[in-house]
Formats: sequence, structure tokens, C-alpha cells
Amino acid sequence: MKKIIKIFIISLGCLLIIGITAVSLMVGITMFNNTMQLVDNESTNNEKMYSYLEEVGFDLKKFTSNYNIEAIYIQSSTGNHLIPADYICHDGNRNKDTVILVHGLGGNRLSVYPVAAVFLKNGYNVLAYDQRSSGENKAPYTTFGYLESRDLNDCVAYLKSLNENIKIGLWGTSFGAATVGIFLGTETANENISFAVLDSPLSNMTYMLESELKNMEIGIPVDYMLLSGSIVTKIKLGFSYKDTDVCRHTVRTNVPVLIINSYADILTPHFMSEDIYNSIPHNKKYLFTVDDSRHAEILFDYPEEYEWNILNFIEQYNL
Repeated sequence: MKKIIKIFIISLGCLLIIGITAVSLMVGITMFNNTMQLVDNESTNNEKMYSYLEEVGFDLKKFTSNYNIEAIYIQSSTGNHLIPADYICHDGNRNKDTVILVHGLGGNRLSVYPVAAVFLKNGYNVLAYDQRSSGENKAPYTTFGYLESRDLNDCVAYLKSLNENIKIGLWGTSFGAATVGIFLGTETANENISFAVLDSPLSNMTYMLESELKNMEIGIPVDYMLLSGSIVTKIKLGFSYKDTDVCRHTVRTNVPVLIINSYADILTPHFMSEDIYNSIPHNKKYLFTVDDSRHAEILFDYPEEYEWNILNFIEQYNL
């Protein structure tokens, strides 16, 4: 009798473990499917960007007539996809210092043309590219900057292959700023990047997911959902949610960093910029904050101050 009871208890325990594992896997897959493909090529096509540029009052026709724009395609070293990019300069001269521009979620390389104009008129060339699953970039998944940073690495390598001696700067906004921030922790960045500008940066994927899940009131413990999603993401793509924490990467950078943000930003709140700023281990950093701009709109609300802060930062450290 005791043996039968023991077998029953063991069997019940095994079934319980199998059941919990199955539920956790289902929850994890659901989390993965709803977090790792936030945009696609159709929702970020050029027609959408033309509408956006018109909405913000950017004269695309004038821009394209003033500058030489060459479409290029860089082979990704992480995946089989190509990285579509625009190499923009005054006269086709690629021997000038160049700034790589990284767009935010929902944009593509055209959406950063307004800030490209700022750098171009001040003597820089610009490389603007499509992030994964955006524009013409066919790579699957949007990974909060983690895998995206590999594409950024390939863009840096491309520029260095053209001219080893040019200086390279980085600019990223929102989700794109997370891409830049994660990349800043790499050896490639520390050896090749002269400066970085993070505009309205996303610092913490877990915080954003946690806030969203709490608002949804699903009835399943949020910590459990995050853990399950992180495990499935690790299995499928090789990284966990914690790996997307920008501060875990910027703590290893020696690159001068300018951070631009707004107290009124509710998508990437001010504390995210402060967290990144405080994580940077050196003193070649500056935090420029305005009071009232909405997310990633500081350039349009304060164009002169925006440009001045970037140029002053570069000049201050002789970058």
C-alpha cells in the first residue's frame, strides 16, 4: 500500500512539473511573440516616412537636391540579411568624418533626415540605415537594441573599410538610442567611435514591459510572465531581457556621450537618461534636458539649442 501511495505521489509530482513547464512555455512563447516583433517592413515603409517628414515640416525635396544621397547595402555579419543605408554628403567625398544615424521604433532611415541636415550643414557626412524589420531591412525580430547593435557594428566596419582614418560619431533616438547604448559597451566602439548622442534614450526593456503588463491586469503574476518570456527569448535568440539593459553596456564605454531628453517624455522618462548618464564611468558626458517636449521632438521644439549642444559637446572635447 505504501509503495502504491509513493508511486502515486511521484506521478502526481511529475504531472505537476510537466503542467507548470507547459504553462510556462506557453506564457513564454506568447511573451516572445508579442515583444520581439513590434514593427514590420510594411508599417515602416517609405510612404509612411514621407507622411511623417511632411507632418514635421521637413522639406524633403530641398534636402535631396542639396546633398548627394547614395543608396548602399551592407552585408550583415549576424544573419543573412542586407542592411540598407543611405550615404549622404555634399559632393560624394567619403573622406570626411561621418555620423551614423540610428532611427527609432516605427521609423526607417528616411525618418532621421531632419537630424542628418544638422550634421551635414556642419561639415559631416552621414550614414543613415534601416534597423531590423524596418524599411527595407528584412531581418526578423525587433530586439530592443540587442541584435540591432550587431548591424550598427557592421556599419562602423563598413566606414572603416572605406577610410581607416575618418572619425565616426553616433546618433540614435529612442529605440535607436538603445541600439547605440548597447553598442557602446563593445571593443569596436571603444576603439573606433569619437562621440555618441543619445536622444530620448530607452534604457530598460524590462521596465517598459513590466509597466505595460501591470496596466493590462491580465491576472498572471508579472514577474512570472517576464521570467518566462526572458527564458524563451534566451532559447530562441540567445539573449535575456536583462541583456537589453543599456546601463549594463554603457558602464564599459570610454566614448564621450551626450544625452538629450525631456522631463515631459512619458515614453522614455527622464530617469532613463539619468540612469544611463550615471552608468557611464568617465567624465566626458553631458545631459541636456528640456522641460516640455514630447518624446523625441526636442529637435523640432528647440532646433537652435539642440544643434548648439551637439556642436559644443564635440568642440569641448575636441572630437
